[in-house]
Amino acid sequence: MPLKDYYKILNVKPDATSLAIKQSYRRLAMKYHPDKNPNDVLSAAVFSEIAEAYNVLSNSSARKDYNIQRYHTAPQEYVKPTESIEALLIKAERLKNQLLHVDPFRFNKDALLYSLKQLLPADVSDLLKTDATEQKMFLEAIASCSKMLTSSQLKNFSKTLQPLYEKHKWLREELQTLSNEQIKKEQWEKYKIVIAVVITILLCIVIFFATKH
Repeated sequence: MPLKDYYKILNVKPDATSLAIKQSYRRLAMKYHPDKNPNDVLSAAVFSEIAEAYNVLSNSSARKDYNIQRYHTAPQEYVKPTESIEALLIKAERLKNQLLHVDPFRFNKDALLYSLKQLLPADVSDLLKTDATEQKMFLEAIASCSKMLTSSQLKNFSKTLQPLYEKHKWLREELQTLSNEQIKKEQWEKYKIVIAVVITILLCIVIFFATKH
């Protein structure tokens, strides 16, 4: 099993201070703690990863041992341990399966965006060096997962994937289509109550004048 990148999980650099690690953990825990996201399996999974990373990096002895493991896995400046495209594809499919069990109206979409970004290597263009078939399968899986993001989150995620667009034009087009569809849905959700009120008022006016004759 590839070594997890606890620094990336906590959104800190490998040379982060203990205080920076604690602050980042608290910030992430506030967003993804199960108490704040009841019955949300995705947030629970994210919080579990965050807690695991913090338990290691907040303990000086455990962090030292972990850094030694990182050095042997990726010796150059403790860079992110390399994950194979096969491992990334398995994780992407696992995320897709998790989304089958969430309430689309009541789950933490920030947890989904966080999870998608965690799947990507530090340099996204590194994906272009992997097996072409598995590379496309991986990108199809994360594109499928991104259907549940908001329009602003899709825009954010699309920028992250920009280095891949020259080779995978379909990916940019698919994310743009998803974003446009999501914008329409969000606009409808925003204005449907106003429209319903206006229709109700118009019906009342019609009924009022109809009953006067």
